[in-house]
Amino acid sequence: MLLKIGGTSLLIDLDRFKLINDNYGHEMGDKILSGVSEILKNTLRSCDWIGRWGGEEFLAILPDTDEETSHTVAERLRENIDQFSIQFNGQKIAATISIGVSSYPQDGETPDFLIRAADAALYEAKKSGRNRVVAAKAKHEVYSIASKINNAIETSRMVAAYQIIVDLQTRQTVAEEALARVIDETGKPIEAIDFISAATELQLTHLIDSQIIKQTMGRCAGNIAAGGERIAHFVNLSGDLLLHQDIVHELFQEAQAVCLNCGIDLGPTKPLVLEITERQLWGDMSAVKAKLAPFLDFGMRLAVDDFGSGYSSFQYLAELPVSFLKIEGSLIKKINDKRIRQIIRRINDIAKDLELITIAEFVEDADTANILCDIGIDWAQGYFFGRPVLAFPRS
Repeated sequence: MLLKIGGTSLLIDLDRFKLINDNYGHEMGDKILSGVSEILKNTLRSCDWIGRWGGEEFLAILPDTDEETSHTVAERLRENIDQFSIQFNGQKIAATISIGVSSYPQDGETPDFLIRAADAALYEAKKSGRNRVVAAKAKHEVYSIASKINNAIETSRMVAAYQIIVDLQTRQTVAEEALARVIDETGKPIEAIDFISAATELQLTHLIDSQIIKQTMGRCAGNIAAGGERIAHFVNLSGDLLLHQDIVHELFQEAQAVCLNCGIDLGPTKPLVLEITERQLWGDMSAVKAKLAPFLDFGMRLAVDDFGSGYSSFQYLAELPVSFLKIEGSLIKKINDKRIRQIIRRINDIAKDLELITIAEFVEDADTANILCDIGIDWAQGYFFGRPVLAFPRS
């Protein structure tokens, strides 16, 4: 209905509800929820729809409502809840709400995108101090890119481009990294830098990762079947993918089947290397480790990407069975700076103490490659050695 006549969606969160449950018990929490629910229903029109959306969240749909009117309604909801309280042992227990507002079609053209936009606005409301209403920022370009991503996956135009990784001592190719590319309707490749941020914002990276990993497994199998040189194949693994355990399980089963067909299922190490970065993974490290365990136990190896971009990378080295350390490209680009060079040298020292293979990214000239070789960096990738080469998936 919303998509036919236009309207808005409100995602409503009961602020600090966990504290109410913890301090006053679940019975009081249920009373607060019930009271808030009743106020929300009574404030909205009969044609509006509202329901529970998760533990302490509500989703309201306001048909045939423009952005300005919906913001007024949301403020009225917030003010009414702000005046609500329940007496408990002589104490007044109050509640507040935060609301994220999204409008059709400027904030999204499907229910899924509208809710994601409202959720992003709700996050901003909570981050800004709670007890407030925040409207989604119209992001036509973001949703346009998201539509292209979905279409590319459905029509097999989400493909990998492979960039070689070389041994700095021998200058021989020892690995390659799979990088996502979207082929547009004219056949032109769109680089990841132009769509990954939108995909991350809209939580679509699991779809991209899945496609590229499957293609890379096929490429690896084809290389082995053709008697090619055994090299490592690096693929990016996002936190978004790890949240979709059904896809993770499917990928693991496919990896087992591919390795069995290639005759490498019993080997101690497999050619596939999973790259993680602190910008993509978050939360409980033990949970991340548990989700990675089937792949690592099977013989796949782990690489930390963008090392040197933040503190969390050290936590990965401490708690995860890392085999490769890829040094942040922005450091490599500044290698002529003496301080930066010393930082790279110390990173390499840490890696050697932990028996890790170091890889320098964004190597763009011979001087940089030679300096890195002198420092003792093991491998490198960048335009100096080769640009990413587009490859369509093997059947």
